[in-house]
Amino acid sequence: MTEEVTGSDEPEDLEALIGTGPLDFPEKVVREFRPWHRPRKQYVRRVQWCHEIWSLTTDLMRTRGELHELRYLTLPGNDLLDIRHIAETICSPRQMKLRYLGFNSAAIPTSADQAELNGTEFSTIRTTWIESESQVFPGDFRRVADSRSLPHQQMWKRGPYHAINIDLCGGFAGREKTESAPNYFGALRAILHNQARSDDDFLLFITTRMDDNNVDNGAKEILLQLAQEIYDTCKGYASAFSEAWGIQEGDAPVHVPMVVGTGEAFMLGLTQWIISTGVSLGLKASVRSFMTYRTGYGLGDDDIVSLAIRFKRDHPVIPPDPHGLARIFNDSANEANKKCEQSIIVPRRVRERTHVDKILQEQAEEFEKCIVESAALLGSAGYDPDSYRGWVMQEEGFNKPVAAENNPGQ
Repeated sequence: MTEEVTGSDEPEDLEALIGTGPLDFPEKVVREFRPWHRPRKQYVRRVQWCHEIWSLTTDLMRTRGELHELRYLTLPGNDLLDIRHIAETICSPRQMKLRYLGFNSAAIPTSADQAELNGTEFSTIRTTWIESESQVFPGDFRRVADSRSLPHQQMWKRGPYHAINIDLCGGFAGREKTESAPNYFGALRAILHNQARSDDDFLLFITTRMDDNNVDNGAKEILLQLAQEIYDTCKGYASAFSEAWGIQEGDAPVHVPMVVGTGEAFMLGLTQWIISTGVSLGLKASVRSFMTYRTGYGLGDDDIVSLAIRFKRDHPVIPPDPHGLARIFNDSANEANKKCEQSIIVPRRVRERTHVDKILQEQAEEFEKCIVESAALLGSAGYDPDSYRGWVMQEEGFNKPVAAENNPGQ
């Protein structure tokens, strides 16, 4: 039996519930900058990602006459910075909508970061150049490799895409916790299979760690084998490799992993796997660029690579009949020729890659431009743009570039 509430008690209960008057707004939550907010990431966004997307949309608009939307598959962080930047720098001047599908485990209802991500997407999706049906889907991106999963169904339904951006903090070829779940290789193969139905050229960006601690030993061995096989079987590749690394023709047999560094070997092997996968699915790859930089500070080899590859649909390969009744005429020899032809450019691209940290250390104007752009972009995501420069200078420390007036060699 509940207690009876008298009239004299109601005002006190109501006052206790809502207070006696207007309350001050809560103080603004200060969002802390993270390592991936450093200026070098903005350099990759502008100089690699948006440069290639701008070039692609230029070509598509030239052939089509118009392009109403850019379809984008991404692994955005909670800030959706890549989405914001592409909408502002590509879609706004092009007068086209950005329709994105993202995958982020923070979107899962039980995630502690869900509220932050939901708030960011709520504001982002209401900007002028974002298609309202765009979505960050909750869950592990790798599940697109499971044809029965919702991520796979979403990926297939909303595709094909003009740009795919697999931007990872860890390793694309890293050690998996279990062998019973799909990995990044499987996810990318499923996506390229989906892209094989595209009438348009499209772009693939991958950002991944490439140090030994973030590459599974078994995957590493296979990738090195692929790099060695293309060297041994493709004369054009072997010649380009020898030129890039200064190897004299006719020297003793070349063992690719012994000639190049650990990171270079990984780049050569991963790119070869992507090219070979594309060829098997009827796609033609054009390797555009590699950019590398280093986690942390101080000396050492670059351990992160961001690569860009542009694809177009080629002659499809018809799968053979397992029963042997269907007569199918695939040019199997031509498949090897295609791998060779598309791979010849890879050694030079890897050797002439952009060292992002080095550029920002030596080119003060570029460093400043990245700071200004990053501050504005982060400001749109709820960070304090005025405090960004101080944070950068503290983070960069002795690595910050010398001003142009004090460095006449620049």
